[in-house]
Amino acid sequence: FVVLDEADRMFDLGFEPQITKIVGNIRPDRQTALFSATFPSHVESLARKVLRAPIEIVVGGRSVTAGEIEQHVEVVEESDKFHRLLQLLGLWYEKGNVLVFVDTQQKCDW
Repeated sequence: FVVLDEADRMFDLGFEPQITKIVGNIRPDRQTALFSATFPSHVESLARKVLRAPIEIVVGGRSVTAGEIEQHVEVVEESDKFHRLLQLLGLWYEKGNVLVFVDTQQKCDW
């Protein structure tokens, strides 16, 4: 059994030779699962090289990103981050959903 999460990113970063080598050195009766939120067609063609009789499960649109998404990036001093986050959440709370990324769960559990 082989599982590759964010497989599109692996192929996009040029890991096709390594993935092909790994898949070529494991049992031929394996089950391979590739997971990704998006799977662009050029990456799909690379993935099909390592799959046999693939089955695709699509939830929502296929390889579609939402056009109405806005992304904002700010660079702030470490000591100012939490205060700035609270300011931004206060501004954006009434406008709809907000997604905040952190690098560790510990920082999220504050």
